Amino acid sequence: MIYLIMRETKYQHTSNAYDVVDCTEDHEKALEKLQGYILINDRKDRTYTIIKYESPLLLTKEMEV
Repeated sequence: MIYLIMRETKYQHTSNAYDVVDCTEDHEKALEKLQGYILINDRKDRTYTIIKYESPLLLTKEMEV
């Protein structure tokens, strides 16, 4: 499982922008990174969040029913 640190930039006249600013497989490290990004954020139009991402299951053999 991967944790993505996402940045959302809000705009008044167009759609919001979303960027992946960092990622890690360690949940505690992801929380620490998120707190760091929130701490250094000096713009009111930006917010940071964590998204948990699991890669989809890939079937390699056909299953019989």
